[in-house]
Amino acid sequence: MYIPNTKALLIPTLLLSFASTAVAEGAPQGLPAEVITLKERAVNSNIYSIGTLEADESVLLRPELTGKIIAIPFQEGGKVKKGDILVQLDDAQYRAQVAEAEARVKQSDSENRRVEKLFNRGVGSETDRDGTQATMKINTAQLDMAKINLEKTRIRAPFDGITGLRQFSPGDYINAGSELVQLVNIDKMKVDFSIPEIHLLNVSVGQAFSIRLPSFPGREFVGKVSAISPVIDEKGRSISVRGMVDNKEGVLRPGLFAEVILTTDSKTALSVPEEALIPQGNQYFVYRVVEQKIDMVPITIIQRKQGAVAISGPLNSGDVIVTAGQLKLQPGSPVTPMFVDGSQPAPGAKKEAATEGASE
Repeated sequence: MYIPNTKALLIPTLLLSFASTAVAEGAPQGLPAEVITLKERAVNSNIYSIGTLEADESVLLRPELTGKIIAIPFQEGGKVKKGDILVQLDDAQYRAQVAEAEARVKQSDSENRRVEKLFNRGVGSETDRDGTQATMKINTAQLDMAKINLEKTRIRAPFDGITGLRQFSPGDYINAGSELVQLVNIDKMKVDFSIPEIHLLNVSVGQAFSIRLPSFPGREFVGKVSAISPVIDEKGRSISVRGMVDNKEGVLRPGLFAEVILTTDSKTALSVPEEALIPQGNQYFVYRVVEQKIDMVPITIIQRKQGAVAISGPLNSGDVIVTAGQLKLQPGSPVTPMFVDGSQPAPGAKKEAATEGASE
């Protein structure tokens, strides 16, 4: 009696059943291709320039008097407050001049009061009274001048800041006008740069910009335009612009070279990787996946930046775009999407949604 080979019959049946189930569930068919989900991103219109950082305030301190240095209360490279004494000159001579002037003022004040009494009694003359008053004013002015010179022996910080390196020591004899030490305030930094005159209407006070520095690769510092020169440079046909950059961290230093990026306009646009573009003559296209088939869509390039391309065309956010494998594909051909941006729908999501809709 013939016994059929049930194993041989079962395998084709199972394969046929699996294939039918796969087709029924809408399993991907066709060649595999890397895809992403189309999204919008900010697209900025920028003006690029270069500049050099400068301290918000900077001064090279010089003495107004000639004398010997007797004290240096500051620490090189340290922070100081406005009014702090940085250098003290020998003030013995000037203190003596103040004492002498004070004695003269006291004497002239007594003489003036005595003459005033006599004049009020009708004994003294008006000339004597005017003379003593003038003498008192002269002596008072000389006292003020002596006090001013005494104060000039103390070189103080004109603003909060950081001191530079000194090239002198206690005991050094310095002349008036000699360079002592530099003081800078770097809580904020100035950056001066130039832009072509054609962008005159695209820049305004308060406008945001960013800077990149070779000393800080990968970082950007944000600032705002603080002033615009009222004069156009006739030789370079450019406009001088000054910006302020916050430096609360204290990492920026005067003299650093900076690349300036001035944003003139900002909007959103659809963005695809550079490799998604398909050039044909003077036109560019992308492959869009619609119901797991290829649809060829013409696009217009708005901006290229660091491997990303902002585009416009008959596309929508959420469309699936092919980024690799285009050479093996053509419009209308089936495709198996392989999401490389982590946006792939959860397995079975469509089936569950269909089931819920049917149950309702």
